[in-house]
This record gives sequence, C-alpha cells and structure tokens, in this order.
Amino acid sequence: MAITSGNALSTRRLALILGESVLLLCVCTLVTSFRDVIDLWARPDGGTLADIDWQRFLWRGGVLTVICQICFMLQDLYDWRVTSNANQTSVKLLESIFYAAILVGMGYYAIHAGASLIPPEQAAPYTSRPWTSLAALVAVLPVAHFYRVLFHWIFARWQLHERVLLVGAGSMAHTLVQEIQRLKDPAYELIGYVSCDPEPAKEFALPCLGSADQLESIADKNRASRVVVALDERRGKLPVIELLNCRLSGMRVEEAEQLYERLTGKIAVQRLRPSYLVFSDGFTQGRVTFSVKRLLDLVLSIVGLLLALPIGIVTALAIKLESPGPVFYGQTRVGKDGRVFTVYKFRSMRTDAEKGGPQWAAKNDSRVTRVGQFIRKTRVDEIPQMWNVLKNEMSFVGPRPERPFFVDELRKQIPYYMERLIVKPGLTGWAQINYQYGSSVEDALTKLQYDLWYIKNLSIFVDLLIVLRTIKVIVLRRGAN
Repeated sequence: MAITSGNALSTRRLALILGESVLLLCVCTLVTSFRDVIDLWARPDGGTLADIDWQRFLWRGGVLTVICQICFMLQDLYDWRVTSNANQTSVKLLESIFYAAILVGMGYYAIHAGASLIPPEQAAPYTSRPWTSLAALVAVLPVAHFYRVLFHWIFARWQLHERVLLVGAGSMAHTLVQEIQRLKDPAYELIGYVSCDPEPAKEFALPCLGSADQLESIADKNRASRVVVALDERRGKLPVIELLNCRLSGMRVEEAEQLYERLTGKIAVQRLRPSYLVFSDGFTQGRVTFSVKRLLDLVLSIVGLLLALPIGIVTALAIKLESPGPVFYGQTRVGKDGRVFTVYKFRSMRTDAEKGGPQWAAKNDSRVTRVGQFIRKTRVDEIPQMWNVLKNEMSFVGPRPERPFFVDELRKQIPYYMERLIVKPGLTGWAQINYQYGSSVEDALTKLQYDLWYIKNLSIFVDLLIVLRTIKVIVLRRGAN
C-alpha cells in the first residue's frame, strides 16, 4: 500500500516519529524517576538502581510521551511545510508543551478525585509527585527541538534525500514539480530533466540536462537516485533501453503518476492513463477487510449514538429555539453502486435554503444559521448519519455521498467520477480531511482525486488514520470539509 509523503507517513516522517518517541520516553522516564534516584543515593545502607520500580516510571514516561506526540500532531509538527520554518517550529513546540501540561494537570486531577475511592497506599503511586511529570514536559521542549535540528542536519549532511531526474517535461511533469515545491518535502530534490524532443521545453521550472538518449550517463553524472517518467506522449519517445540500464544500475525508475500519488495522497485524474489504474497496485480489497470494516461500523455507530444522545438533545433544542422548522434534515444521496438513499443530518441551514433549486455548499455559506455554523465546525450535524451507518447505507469512512442532481452533472464533466461509487460513502473521508468545501466542478474534481486514492489504498490502517485526523479537525474546530 502506498503511503503518502505529503499527507500521511513517509519513511522519513516515520523515522522522525519513532526516533522522537524513543528519545522522549527516555527523557520522561529519567526525569520522573530522578527523585527516587536521589533518595536511593542518600540512603545510609546504600542501594542499587535495581531497587527502583522502573516499571512504574516507564509506564508514566510512556503516557507522557503519547500525550506529547498527540499535541505535536495537533500542532502539525510532523508536516514538513511547518517544520521547514525553524521559528514556526519553536513556537509550535512551546504551544504543544503548554497543551500537554494542561492535559497532564487535568489527568492528575481526575486520578486524584478517583483515588478517594481506593485505599491510600494503592493510590499513592499514581497521585504523588505531579510536579515531576510537569518537569519532564519542560525537559522535553529543548530535547525535542535539538532532536529535530539534528535530524534534519543529518539528512542534509549525509544527503539521505532522493535526487530526482525527470524524463520529459509535459503537463504531468509541471504538475509534479509544483506539488513537490508546494509540499516542501525534504525527502526529494529535483535536479532537472532530460528531453525526449528535439527542442527543450520552454518556461519549465527545471533545467534541461540533455537528451533522453544520454539518460544513463546524465543520471550517473548528477548522482540521481530516482528517475521519473513524465511523458505525455510515449509512443516513439520512451527511452526503454536507457531506463532499463538505469534500473539495472540500482536507480529507482517509476512513473510520474506513482510519485504524485505518494506525495499528495490523490490520483491525477485529468492526466491519468487507464492502464495506470489497471496495472498499478491497489484496488484489491478483500472480503476480510470489508467484514472487519462493517464490524467496526456497527460497534462505532451503536456506541456513538448512545454517547451522543445528550449532545443530540441539546442540539435539537438549540435548533428549535433559533429558527422555525424541523430539527432533522433528510436529503437524497447516491450510495454504493449508484443506489439512492436518504441521509439524515441536524438542520444547519434555513428552511428556504434551496428555494431556487439545488446549490453547492460553500465555505461561510450565508444560508447557514448561527447554530448551524457551530454544529458544522464540530461535526455535530453529522451525528444522525450514524443511523445510516447502522442501516448499512454508509460507512464511518468513505467518500462523502453526493446528491443525484450533482452526480448526473459531474459524471458528464469529470472522467472516472462514477468509480467513487464502488465503495460505501462515509461520515468522514480522505477528501474531507484534506480539502475544503466543494463549491464548483473544479473542487469536485480535486475531491475525486482524493477519493480514488482512498479506494485504491483502502485498508483498516488508512481508515484509522482518517478517523484520527478527523478527531484532530474536530478538536481544533477547523470545520467540516
């Protein structure tokens, strides 16, 4: 399964997270156990480090490490576009530790309140020394900052990034260069391209290093580690022998569509050759995956409906108090294999929102009520859709269901649009956590690119990743997309 660099877990990002986890675990464990080590040395009868209850401190250090990394994730500290700016990284690290300290303080308060129900001698290991945990968080700040500086320096000093050489300078090459530059991913360095045409491309962002018949020597001379084929027209132009020699020399050779997909978490629909979908990995979801996915949908929808009942009652009252009309809003949507069903939501718009016919939802939509703005940002308006999940009309994760009117229009204008209907629609999805409100055909095209990536890479791991990022959106109140 392809894991994107720009949107999920690249190898470099995974190395950053794992290395940081180990380091923070060591720091938090040592700081929280420091008092016990001092007491051990002060004992008149002596003692050894084996006398310390390391299991308790490892457990405490592990909890603090998880809290820190959750806060780092919420502050986008694993996004290269953020971490490429040293000042911004420092500020976000400081904010993360502040939020982590609040969570730790709340945790100690909750544990201390619950400890009154058990004997003091059993509660003592968990309620004592909260200041050592806060001290550990203070120690994490300089350690995490130094580790990140060292991490990026090592990759730059030892040139562990990949040097990318393009073959061709067509429209796909332009798109790929723009995405790499936008994402600021330090794992890739674009060194140039080789031309398959008699004349080099004009106004291309990369220098032309020569012709395609010199590909192997150019790649060796420029220490290329990855050769990417980005030709719009391949017939009679593809340097097959030269590409094979590069491959046999140990270089990675791939199509531009593959790198684009891995970087962006979407599939370039407009520049897609049907053979790419036919022969590439993915689209191989098995019966076990869908069975597990359905089981999780059932459990989450039942538990979610029960837990959300108080919130639902308060929301219903707020909607009724603000504007006349029904609390719930039912709307026809297109589901798996084109089946039509009714999706339910808490009403977030005025009752006359579509008196002129179906309209695209837009960011800062004037038809949305004040209560509607809040429940949209917190996704409370989606709670009734758990009933659709329970009825097997929807899943928790999948492409968002669209209305029949827009499906009929979009299928005529966007290639491969109907392919998004081969899986059940979802409460949340890959497009929703990566893109804005869809208010045009162009937006629908971009969302389709994300939806096709999700369908191609569908797995329980990807679903869990989407759920976690959805929680992040809700916690930070960035709104539903």
